[in-house]
Amino acid sequence: ADGLSPEEVEARITLPIESAVNGIAGVQTVRSSSKAGLSMVQVVFDQNADIFRARQSVAERLQQVSAQLPATASAPELSPLVSPLGTILQVAFTLKGDGPTTLMDLQQLVLRSYRNPILAIPGVAQVTIYGGEEAQHQVLIDPHELQVKGVTLQAVMQGVTGAMATSPGGFLIGGGQERLIRPVGQISQTSDLADVAIRNQQGKPVLLSTLADVQRGPALKRGDASFNGVPAVVMMINKQPDVDTPTVTRAVEERLTVLNQTLPADVLIHTTFRQSAFIDKAIANVSSAMLEGVVIVSAVIVLFLMNWRGAVISLSAIPLSLLIGLMLMKALGLGINTMTMGGLVVAIGSVVDDAIVDM
Repeated sequence: ADGLSPEEVEARITLPIESAVNGIAGVQTVRSSSKAGLSMVQVVFDQNADIFRARQSVAERLQQVSAQLPATASAPELSPLVSPLGTILQVAFTLKGDGPTTLMDLQQLVLRSYRNPILAIPGVAQVTIYGGEEAQHQVLIDPHELQVKGVTLQAVMQGVTGAMATSPGGFLIGGGQERLIRPVGQISQTSDLADVAIRNQQGKPVLLSTLADVQRGPALKRGDASFNGVPAVVMMINKQPDVDTPTVTRAVEERLTVLNQTLPADVLIHTTFRQSAFIDKAIANVSSAMLEGVVIVSAVIVLFLMNWRGAVISLSAIPLSLLIGLMLMKALGLGINTMTMGGLVVAIGSVVDDAIVDM
């Protein structure tokens, strides 16, 4: 809600939303934060609640309360279903100093070329892009020209708004055919916006270019992003809960490899965070500990049993048990991660103990 102070956001947006969601079954706590032009409400449900049914209930209440919000406020939205530690990849896009691409071009390029293809990957819940410069058509009005040509500021606003709208024009029927009449008002170029006619107080048209400087420029920034002190566009990718992180990361990286080929030559790509790298390192450490444990257990069995037949029987239980366990994990769709590898390491002791006792 642009233009509203934190107090107004609290009274006109946050409180109505809080009142609407408080009555939902299973709600334990409702927290909120009101800032200038922004309201964030967090609804905490019982841990046994069905997350999808809870989201549906909240969405229904938000739809009902939308009519009570100010006209300048956008419709309330539910945040995507993401894991608390769901950030799997973070990529920074920077520019070379002598390239033709601007930060505005880079921001639009990343937004249009990367967001939807990555969201289409199974397991990806959210793609957040920030930094750069958001491009917009700007109308910088000259107050002196408004006064000289007898044009009010309200007339300029109405003229620009009407020029961006597409309205129905009816049908043209003749010769056994019906043709749709539709005036196209979507402006894609700054020059088209500059040629918009504005009505002055005498009812005569005045071109917008004679009243203001019409240009393509960056929007007012509320935050920024950088990489090593260089302005950048940063893309953060979050996964859904209960999704295997390495599998989703590999799928995203394969898609990024294809998309990166479409970038201009003066755009540089940097991977600033990769959660799967920590997981791979942890799995490698656990795997090394498991191998070391197998060697130590084998040496202890041989030394203490002093029986080659019993030692071979006990040691054969280790690879067979691990193999059967991995086959069951694959059949159940479970991935190999730090927790599962740690469980296998702990299970080695039990496997050897059972083999000795059964022997």
